[in-house]
Amino acid sequence: MNGTPGLRPFHLLVYSDAAVRGGAEVTLVALLSRLPRQVRVTVLGVESEVVDWIASHRSGTGTEVLPPISDRSDLAGMRAHRRAFRRLRPDIIQFNLSATWSCQWAMAVALSIPGQRVVAVENSPLASQHATSRRLKRWTSPRLAGHVAVGEHTARMIEGSSGLRPGSIDHLYHGVEVVTHDPPPRSGSEPIVGSIARHDPVKGIDVLLDALALTTRPSQVVLIGDGPEHGALRARCSALGLDDRVEFREVPWSERARDHLAGFDLFVLPSRLEGFPVTIMEAMLAGVPVVATDVGSVRESVSDGVTGLVVPPEDPGALAAAIDELVGDPGRRRAMGAAGLAEAEERFTLDATVDAYTALWERVLAGPGSRVVLPTPRSDPLRLGR
Repeated sequence: MNGTPGLRPFHLLVYSDAAVRGGAEVTLVALLSRLPRQVRVTVLGVESEVVDWIASHRSGTGTEVLPPISDRSDLAGMRAHRRAFRRLRPDIIQFNLSATWSCQWAMAVALSIPGQRVVAVENSPLASQHATSRRLKRWTSPRLAGHVAVGEHTARMIEGSSGLRPGSIDHLYHGVEVVTHDPPPRSGSEPIVGSIARHDPVKGIDVLLDALALTTRPSQVVLIGDGPEHGALRARCSALGLDDRVEFREVPWSERARDHLAGFDLFVLPSRLEGFPVTIMEAMLAGVPVVATDVGSVRESVSDGVTGLVVPPEDPGALAAAIDELVGDPGRRRAMGAAGLAEAEERFTLDATVDAYTALWERVLAGPGSRVVLPTPRSDPLRLGR
């Protein structure tokens, strides 16, 4: 952690209401681990295991855990949050949203503090079905000092589902840590198809299993993850007769799932909904070609036909055809992997992400706490896309 010339020291309070570790938390810890020394960080959240895990990636990070604010009637929870925000005296409170409805009551409490600068980072376009949540989002968004999403299409989707003004959310791509390129020993000669995702319906692992039952090219499959659908997925795998091909692999929090990517010949993400998936960027940095569904901001990372293949969501046949196409063509896999690595090294590095956030925070700190309108030229560090 080196200092950034010209950046004045400030206190950043990061808030997460996540109960489990997901992509939003992985990208957050990558950012925090590389921040310049002028930034003092405190992590405040509602689940001690998540808070401690996030804070462990940056030495000297303070932590605090509060019970979540349950709903609009939880005045005691709101008062506890307001007291904590005022006592910690952050220069900026940055809310890390894993879905559009995340952190909304805590964010409203923070915005009730006069002069408090508040930033929201949207990691997923997963929308709320509750009218109260959408109204609350329409109230909080224009009062934020900064409002960014992890991808441009993700930003537009959130604006549409929440009834926000078009163009009111900026986008800022998240880079990831360097990924190992040393593959582990393997026992067989068949290509290895891998996926890293929570075992949750939104990730579409059930669709991947259905697709695998339709594939004709021989391959072994590694599914890394855990979650509420884990048991059902194992049962589905057995029912489809895939037990001899599919390995369910759980990776503890103390290990990095991305270090398994070098052992894959093909990475597949069959999601029903995404923001800007960190696992795709990690696969590209590992030099592994990608097959992914056309959801969220996936096309902002995967160049269809160049670094991977993009297929419709909820379509096992199309997914199977894409897997077979690349499993059966080692030369094309290698070319796509090399192209993906070059693309990721240019666009998705942590240094670029830190520069972008530093530019955002400098603008926020220069303002009075009201909404900051970010510039849009291609040269601006907040616009990392091409």
